[in-house]
Amino acid sequence: MVNKLIRRRKIEIILVLLFVIISIPLWQYLEKELNARLTNALEKETKLELALNHVGGYDNVIVNNAYTVDKKYELLLITNKNCNDLTITMNQSKYLLANFFKEKGENNYVYTLAIDDIKGSRKGYKIILNLENKDISYYYKLEELTYF
Repeated sequence: MVNKLIRRRKIEIILVLLFVIISIPLWQYLEKELNARLTNALEKETKLELALNHVGGYDNVIVNNAYTVDKKYELLLITNKNCNDLTITMNQSKYLLANFFKEKGENNYVYTLAIDDIKGSRKGYKIILNLENKDISYYYKLEELTYF
């Protein structure tokens, strides 16, 4: 009888040890998975907004961060043709587009107009492109930069 009790206790101890050994990696996996999901949810919830309007002969481009999370972004101008010889006026300062960082895409050219940080505020850019009598289509794009 005593041998049966000892044997049962040994089996119980072995089962508890197996449960603990198996559950440790499971809890680590679940913690990692939950943290990744939380990070993705927060990232989607606190996205930067790009507001555009064309008034008075200029493009009013506004970057909005309604949250107190510090975000780094870049403002891009995407054109269908090479515009290196054109000038751009941003916030009453005139620049040559050739002076901006440019990447050649598949069917377009991407100019990086601004790289900046924003936290709980709005930043506006008053942009005038010198596109008179040009057959160039363009649009603006906002990309959030993340560094790990």
